[in-house]
Amino acid sequence: MTTILVSIIVPIYNVEKEIDRCIQSIINQTHKNIEIILVDDGSPDNCPALCDKYAQVDKRIRVIHKKNGGLSDARNAGLRIATGEYILYVDSDDYIELDACERLLASVDDDIDFVVGVCKEIHQSSIIYQKHSNIKPGKKYKAKDFVLESIKFNEWYAPAWLNLYNREFLIKNNLYYKKGYIYEDIEMLPRLFLAANNIVYVDYSFYNYVIRENSIMTSENTSEKAQMSLDIFSNWFELLKKVHDHEYQKKLYGVMVRYYMAAARRRKIEGWKIEGMGAMFALKYAIGIRDKLKVIFFTLFPQLYIKTI
Repeated sequence: MTTILVSIIVPIYNVEKEIDRCIQSIINQTHKNIEIILVDDGSPDNCPALCDKYAQVDKRIRVIHKKNGGLSDARNAGLRIATGEYILYVDSDDYIELDACERLLASVDDDIDFVVGVCKEIHQSSIIYQKHSNIKPGKKYKAKDFVLESIKFNEWYAPAWLNLYNREFLIKNNLYYKKGYIYEDIEMLPRLFLAANNIVYVDYSFYNYVIRENSIMTSENTSEKAQMSLDIFSNWFELLKKVHDHEYQKKLYGVMVRYYMAAARRRKIEGWKIEGMGAMFALKYAIGIRDKLKVIFFTLFPQLYIKTI
């Protein structure tokens, strides 16, 4: 495994106070054969100069300076020039454990499309783990089986940085992020898993996701963000229509309904706004009695539902 090259892609924008922690966690990996791609996404602070300084002291670092295009565009720019056999995304205000690459690589195989790990979500006063309760570590899963087992415990996670990807798998299936989307990981989620064949899970918290109060994900709601959520689930709906396995499609529709209602609560979306995905559709495909009751509540009392956080 020491000969395998891992490309670590780090989109960077306005994080000069956090960037050193992130970069230090990468350059000090126990797995040394890494390519570090720092994508300066037109950052207005001192980050561009810091990126160049890092590149001067570590020959494994490559820097892209580009016009601001958002997180999706920055990840895509890194993927396009990456040469590693495997890809790891790391956001610049987060950091990874020093043995992250080593531990994830221990589970790769020629027919594994990506390895799923565990993340530690770090809040100011608490820590939450994104992990799988119903997936056996080290077992090779067909993508469909992995998704179905994950859905049972509501543990089908979207973050791009939670997985170590086979680069050829990403390129072959055109798994680039939609430019301009804020919730790009959610948009990617069904595309990623429907394209995959085999997946393996490593029960190790390799990624530290630091919640910042002024981040995009924690900032205030806007009509633009609400519309973006609607666009994403419209894309989901069109994609899932093409799933030929009827039982699998039913479960995917069900989780789409669940995620839509969660997004509606966060983004203050009142009612069913996507053509073809109305109350009857949602009630038909909702997973379990609890989700069905939520559908009824959301349908009858949308304003009250979105206030009950």
